[in-house]
Order: sequence, then C-alpha cells, then structure tokens
Amino acid sequence: MRVARVLWLPLLFVAGCAAEKANGRPWVHDVKIAGVKHVPEKDLRKKIALEETSWLPLSPKKYLDPFTVDMDKKRIEAFYAAHGYFFAKVTNADIKPRGSDGKSVDVQLVVDEGPPTKIDKLATDGLDPIGKPAQDIQHDLKLTFKRGDTFDHGKYVAKKGEVEMKLKTLGFAWANVSGEVDVDRDAKTADVLMKVAPGPHARFGRVYVRGYDVINPRLILEHANLKEGSTFDPQVLEDARGLIYNLGVFNSVKVEYEHDARNADLADVILSVHEGQFHELRLGGGVNFESTRYDLHLSGQYIKHNFLGGLRTLKLRFEPGWVFLVNPGAVGATSGGPSNGPSARATATFTQPDFLAPWYELKWIVGYDVGIDYAYQYHGPRTTLGVSRPLWHNRVTLGLSYNFNFLMFFNTVPALALDANPRDASRLFGYTNPYRVGWFQEDVNLDLRDKPLDPHKGVYLGTTVEEGGTYAAGSFTYEKVMPEMRLYAPLGSRVTLATRGMFGQMFVQGDTGSPITRRFYMGGPDSHRGFNYNRLSVQVPIGLGNTPQLPIGGDQLLLLQAELRINIIKLFDNWLGVTAFGDAGDVAAPSTGGADLERVLSGSALDPAGICRDGGPVKLSTSVQGNHLHYAVGGGIRYHTIIGTIRADVGVRLNRLAYCEPDRTPNPDPNQRIAFHISIGESF
Repeated sequence: MRVARVLWLPLLFVAGCAAEKANGRPWVHDVKIAGVKHVPEKDLRKKIALEETSWLPLSPKKYLDPFTVDMDKKRIEAFYAAHGYFFAKVTNADIKPRGSDGKSVDVQLVVDEGPPTKIDKLATDGLDPIGKPAQDIQHDLKLTFKRGDTFDHGKYVAKKGEVEMKLKTLGFAWANVSGEVDVDRDAKTADVLMKVAPGPHARFGRVYVRGYDVINPRLILEHANLKEGSTFDPQVLEDARGLIYNLGVFNSVKVEYEHDARNADLADVILSVHEGQFHELRLGGGVNFESTRYDLHLSGQYIKHNFLGGLRTLKLRFEPGWVFLVNPGAVGATSGGPSNGPSARATATFTQPDFLAPWYELKWIVGYDVGIDYAYQYHGPRTTLGVSRPLWHNRVTLGLSYNFNFLMFFNTVPALALDANPRDASRLFGYTNPYRVGWFQEDVNLDLRDKPLDPHKGVYLGTTVEEGGTYAAGSFTYEKVMPEMRLYAPLGSRVTLATRGMFGQMFVQGDTGSPITRRFYMGGPDSHRGFNYNRLSVQVPIGLGNTPQLPIGGDQLLLLQAELRINIIKLFDNWLGVTAFGDAGDVAAPSTGGADLERVLSGSALDPAGICRDGGPVKLSTSVQGNHLHYAVGGGIRYHTIIGTIRADVGVRLNRLAYCEPDRTPNPDPNQRIAFHISIGESF
C-alpha cells in the first residue's frame, strides 16, 4: 500500500496545480444546447467556451463565468451564419443550480435556427486559360454548390483552397482563387462567384540550399531529386522535404519556392535545413511480463550521424538483461533445462545511402546474442547485409538481403537432448547443435496509410520471401513466403476499424526439417492475443513433470484480426482510448517427421501419460484448417504519447481449451483461457 500511495502523490500534486480557483463561482455539471437540428452539434460545442466538468476522478472543475455565457450566445449565432442560417438566434440561456448548496449548475442554451439561406446561382471567372482541366473543375464546383442547397461558408472556403491546390498540381505555381458571395436576406438566397487567377504555367528553376554547416550541399541536392526544367508539382516539393528529413541529420527541413528573377515562368526552390546533433547517446530499460516468462533489461545506444562523411550512419546498441522462466521442474536441476539466466543483445549497424546508385541504401548489421528460451539457452553471432530502394513517393519499398545466424545451445530440456540421434532432432524440432541457418530474403511493401505509426485510414500490403540452404551457408534447406494485408477505415474522427490478414507457408527440401528459429509461431501483443508470446503452435512435452509444454513452431500460419479503436478523452493533450478486438488463427504442424512427432505427443518416454491424458494416439495436420481456428476476443486501453501508443490488452480464448479435440488434435496451452499483454505501439 505504501507504493500505491507514493504513485498517487504526483497525480494529486499535478491535479492540484492545474485546478482553477472557484472564487465563489459554481462549477458546471452539464451543458445542453436545445433546438440543434441542421448543424453538427459536436462541431458547435467546439466553438463555445462553456465546458462540462469531467466525470473522471481528480479532473479539474470547470467554473461558470456569466460573461462566457453571453459570448457563447454570439459564437453560436456566428456558427449558424457560417452554415447558412443567418437568422438563427439563441432565445434563452437557462442556468439552474443543482442541490441546496448551489455549488454546481446545469446550463441550457435554446436555439431557434430560423430558415436557411439557399444557393441560387454559381458563376466562375478565369478558368478558360487552363484549357481542358477547366471542365473538370467546373463540374466539381457545380456538384458542390447545387441550386437549392443550403449555403455553407466553411464548404465555400474549403472549396476555394481545393481549386487552388488543384491548379498548383497542374503546374500553376502562383494560382490564386478568390470569390464573392452575394446574400439576399429578403429572398434568403446566395449567389456564389469563384474568381480564378491561374498565373503562368511554371517549371522548376534553380534549387538553393540554406542553413547547412557540416553536410555537403551537393548531397542534399542529390537527395532532394528536384530536376531543373521539370513541371512544377507541389507533391514533388513535399517528397523532397521528406527525403531530406529522412536522412536523419536534420532537425527541421523547410521547402519554399519563389519567382525566378530571370524568368517569370520558373519557380526557384529554397531548401532551408537545420542540422541536428551528429552524436546521440540514448539510455533506457524495461520490464516484460507474461504468464510463463518475464525479464528485466537495460538499453544503451550510440548513434554517429555522417559517419566518415557521405551521410553514412553508425549505430551501436547493447541490451543486457536477466530472464526468469516459470519452469518449476527445472529449478535446481543440473540438466533439466533453464529456469533463469542472462540475456544480452549487442548490435552494430552501418548504413550507406546511395550505394552504387542514387536511392539504393546499403545496411550491414553485425550482432551477438545471449539468450534463454523455454527449452534452452543459447549464444552466437548473426549478420545481415541488405539493400533497399524506395519508389513512388516512398509508398513502395523493395528490399533484398542476406542473413546468417550461428548459435550454440546449452542447458537444453530433455525433449531436445537428442544429440545421440541429431537427424531426429532436426526432423522433429528443427534443432541442431551447433545451429547454423543462412537465407536470402526479398521484401516488397506498399504503404498507403495516412500515419504508419498510428493509422486512421489507408491500406498496407507486404510480402516477404526467404530462401535458405547450403548455398547460403546454412544447415537447413527451405523456402518461406508470408504475404500480409492491413486495412484501416475511419468511422468518424475518433473511431478506426482496423483489420489484418496474414498467411505464411514454408516449403522444406529434404528430410532435415525447417529451422526452429525461422518457423511460424503466434501469440503475444502483436499477434494472436488469446495466447502469450509464441505459445500458439504445436507443443511437445518438455520432459519434466509439471512444466509448460514446449512450442516448436510450424510450417504454415493463418492469422485474421479486427479491432475497433476509439479515442475517448484527452489527458495532458494526449488521447486516452479503448479497443475491442477479435483474433482468429492457427499454426499447422511441421511438414517433416509427422509420424514420429505424433508418437511423441501420444505418450513416449518423455511423457508417459500422453498430452491427451488417456494414452490414445493424436493426429497432427500440416495445413491450417479454416473451420478449426483458435478464436479469441478481448479489449484494451490505449494512451497515445510522443514515444508511441502505450497499450494494455486482455485476450479471452473462446474455443479449443481441452487437451485434445474430438478428432484427436492436441491443443496448445489447454485450460489457459486468458492472456494479458502490455506493450508500446499498435498491434498492427
């Protein structure tokens, strides 16, 4: 309880400091606006100063100011006028005390909307010089301002901006759109006139760089990709700003254009940059909790920008930690498998832009890992050497890489202690000691989301393909493909419907099996949330009594997810929201060693009782059965911050909770219905 009180003290202090003084005024309990029919009340409330006091504990009181009520009456009438209701009036402002003490009040504002002002005529002036596109613009204006529609000033202003941006997209860099609205109050009609001054059709002129100090301006110009003489396009300018900013060496990038002194048809571009720090040191740490595993870790990262010049980057990262496994049978055992141990991840990443040709980025990663898993501890080096290329305004990314991982296992559980027959260990579990896997990987991604880290609308498509084998210096020969699709649909400004579909397939060559670290697993905050991390897969007995089963992965995966994300209220200028989700999916058994694996699961020397608890044979399928998926529903809390979305989820499994299904298919983690997840970043 002492810790709980300490944690609440800062919140009470902040709430006390932020609270407004009453000064004898009552606080506002409820604000109602009666008579609102033809304008969006949600938008109307944003224009007034009156606020209700939140129902959340410790929320500051919102006190009544009589002058605010008078001003809000005028604000409401102005809002209505902007939406074509020039005769709207606030006819009454009723303030009712609550309770005998009069410390709080309810406020009701009554609106008489009056008749709307209808559009009578639409005229345009100045569109003829732009040629054929004028017809499209004229048609769009007629659809927007139909005769008999209620005049809306906000729509009128927005449409002027849209037409101006359309003209600039067509190459008219100095286009200007103005207008007039003639309102006849007696007839309650409005005549709309759009005046267009397109100006000359422009091309890009000279490009100037300002604000640089260390970075070679030639490199900035190359990455801006602005070609002198090409047709003016504002999207090209925005792409240039993003390309320069993504170099990672500038705190800010500003792109502007102006008339060329030599030629009025040319738009000279000014790139204003502000260089950031070339040395960065970041320190941190974290804690991860699951039902069968938790760990503590620290993190240190050093980044050297412009390493050896040429916009190269060197990143050094070290993450030491300690992992605890809920594996009671291993405690105190000399060869019973891991119970706790150290973890460490050391990584050096070198990035070379413009590798061989512009826009091709080379990335070389070298690392060494020490870790602990459910069935073993391990250590060994890894490396990745890859090239990527963005296309189509950075919406498409192509990648090609070579990857290699070498591991030495120790302190393995009895289920993997098959060193006397390594062929069986490889076929059944994808395990060898030492372990060597090498593969080539190709990635293709199309990202049409509005915000990749917190999307509200758009689509994402991606595919990853791997080819591993002796030709890549590995011990396993296989191919792997994993396409994915994500869709985001806005259901209002605060609600997002997010969906994801993912499929994976491994093709194993020979009888060696697929490598255990490249197999498919599901479960965790970014996967099927009915299971803990990597627990959804075929599981085998560890070989110790009263211990969790060992997930060994599989060669096929199917995952379907949908969730409703709702922002509820802003706390400290960040949205607090809730999510409801449903997950469905499964991981099929490895395609090699099927009969032997069924024998292990049916009851062997490792687990005489058998996973089905009655000694009968089990059946495994090497393909996912669409009518036999694992289903889970749940919900969670989201808090959006500058470092990402902090979320906590609870998933509840709906089916396949018995040790075995009626068809003798074993289930992972039987009787474990609920899984908890805490993480940073959206699930997808």
